[in-house]
Amino acid sequence: MEFKWIVLLKFRYINDTIEVGDFMRLELLSYENTNLLPGWKPYFIYLIMVDHQEVGRIILREGSSLERYYDGHIGYSIEEEYRGHHYSREACLLLFEIAKEKGFKELMISCSPENLASRKIIESLPFHYVATKTVPKELRKYFDQDDYVKRIYRLNLEEL
Repeated sequence: MEFKWIVLLKFRYINDTIEVGDFMRLELLSYENTNLLPGWKPYFIYLIMVDHQEVGRIILREGSSLERYYDGHIGYSIEEEYRGHHYSREACLLLFEIAKEKGFKELMISCSPENLASRKIIESLPFHYVATKTVPKELRKYFDQDDYVKRIYRLNLEEL
């Protein structure tokens, strides 16, 4: 049986902010497009705001699915005291809308196999598992030394 994801959230855009009611919003902190390392693509950093409090950050990286295969288009972090409330999952759902608005057709995301919390979040979203791969040697300089194996997932935004 195949599932079709339906996301029923009422979004509101104000400037570079997307929000869901009074609960959560993503607020653009910066667009990083200068002084990047060789081979790096520009990226957006959003604050994850819940009830007017910053609880974490989420990043949307530019680049093709091939370029983002190992590190993904999306990266997120939640402050320790706010973990366990599904904020990163909800932030990803909001980010899908931003990505569509910016012309993304597909998103990649990855995590280390040992990162069970991130894996659980990713697998609760409409991503499809692609493979578990070792980061090629020529790309390893961009990853932490103990972070060379990645579970890779893909999302076709046109199917949402």
